Amino acid sequence: VHWLRAKALQDRWKEEIELVQLEMEWTCNFFLWKAAKWGDRMQESLVKGLPGHACYSGRQSHMYSLLAQDAQAAFQELQSVSIDANDE
Repeated sequence: VHWLRAKALQDRWKEEIELVQLEMEWTCNFFLWKAAKWGDRMQESLVKGLPGHACYSGRQSHMYSLLAQDAQAAFQELQSVSIDANDE
C-alpha cells in the first residue's frame, strides 16, 4: 500500500512538472504574440499617419518583447536546475 501511494505521488509530481513546463512555453508564446500584435498596430498607425498611436504601439511591442526575453531567460535557468535535479 505504501508503495502504491508513493508511486501515485511521484506520478502527480511528474504531471505537475510537465504542466509547469508547458505553462512556461505558453507564457513566452503569449508575450511574443502580444509583441507582434502591437507591432502590427504600430505599422497600421504609421500608415494612417498617427504618430502618437504608432509611438505608443511601438513602446508596447517593445515591452512585450522584453517580457518574452526575460521569461525565456528565467525559464532556461529553471529548466537547467530541473534537469540537474532529475539526474540525482
